[in-house]
Amino acid sequence: MKLLLFDIDGTILLTNGCGRRLIEAVLSDLCQRPITTEGVSFSGRTDPLIVQEILTVAGVSANEIEDLLPRALKAYAERAAYHPSDLAVLPGVRVLLTRLAQNPDVQLGLLTGNLQHTAYLKLEGAGLAEFFPFGAFGSDHADRTRLPAIATARAEKYCGRLFAGHEIIIVGDSIHDVQCGHSVGALSVAVATGFTPIDTLADQNPDVLLKDLTDSDLFFRSVLKAAT
Repeated sequence: MKLLLFDIDGTILLTNGCGRRLIEAVLSDLCQRPITTEGVSFSGRTDPLIVQEILTVAGVSANEIEDLLPRALKAYAERAAYHPSDLAVLPGVRVLLTRLAQNPDVQLGLLTGNLQHTAYLKLEGAGLAEFFPFGAFGSDHADRTRLPAIATARAEKYCGRLFAGHEIIIVGDSIHDVQCGHSVGALSVAVATGFTPIDTLADQNPDVLLKDLTDSDLFFRSVLKAAT
């Protein structure tokens, strides 16, 4: 059996800038001055680290950030809302997830930098939440490389079996997803549907590199076969 852990933003859906706008609004309110996310990359990173960098770039001191960070993340989760019109499921994703969910040798889960609450808000708005009964999130740990262990522990509790090595498949659109997979000996699948050019992804030597997820047959051949 294989454990497929999917990233969300840039891998299975896009939010058309909603997250950036909300974080800017939350931080501007807390800091009582305009805060911008311009120049800060969100791709493949956890929400705690993203917020920390935004505040650092804005000139907020380390001591102030330590105080602001938990309040900012709490306010962000409380104010988050995603209308279906804000969300775009990437091509081929719904067909692929449906096929994977029907495969008795596959268990789906999440590995994302999103907070758990906001992750499921996005998935519910996109009609994809049913595919992912558990996962690991930015609210579990700010260090993405710590998330696979959390996800596999939850998978063991859910499935009653332990996953290890290439039984774990991490699918994402950024170099951080690839590095995360390599860090735990998982099979790393990079998909060039986010903001990272395919050549940059290739430089990270993922086990499988895909242009997109439109060809579910290709995914089954290249990913599940590579994991054997």
